[in-house]
Amino acid sequence: MRLKARYNFLQQLNFEALYNTFLGLESREQIFALIGAGVFFLFLIGLPFSLASSKLSGLEDQLEQGQEKQRQIVHTLDGYKQLQAQLKSLETRVGGGFDETITTTMEQLAEKAGIKERIENIKARAPTPSEMYDEVSTDVRLTKITVPQLIDYLYQIENHPSLFLRIRQIQVKRRYDNRQLLDVNFQVSTYKLQGV
Repeated sequence: MRLKARYNFLQQLNFEALYNTFLGLESREQIFALIGAGVFFLFLIGLPFSLASSKLSGLEDQLEQGQEKQRQIVHTLDGYKQLQAQLKSLETRVGGGFDETITTTMEQLAEKAGIKERIENIKARAPTPSEMYDEVSTDVRLTKITVPQLIDYLYQIENHPSLFLRIRQIQVKRRYDNRQLLDVNFQVSTYKLQGV
């Protein structure tokens, strides 16, 4: 229907009458009429290009935003995969790192660190069950120990090659008789996943 209306408009437009009217104008008016017709045709030709250009610009912006969102999603997925790997590693360590003889292990590590004679007391605590894991802890009391010896001992506990041991609480006091030596109390825990 629209196409038909356009053709009706073109049929009603009498080009011969327009041409005769143009020839009847003075030369100055003819120049203005030609300039006006040129501007009109440039507008008719330029308008679709301008609209298409703005539409393309909008599509480019949308594409850029989409690519940025895609990068964010990929970054989030990478972070999620890293967290999954860390969780799996932790589950493996906890699953296979339970120490049934934690008090014996504390004595062995103290001997390795050269401070076995500094152990005043090692006392096992009752297991603490939870929904996901059981926690077995022991309290360790050291006396007359130096800072480097303490650091070495704690490092060996936390970085045991096969057991999952964590220091939960620690209290450090300087001795009054020798300010270079420390008395230390701390709690070490090991964990066993439920169903393992």
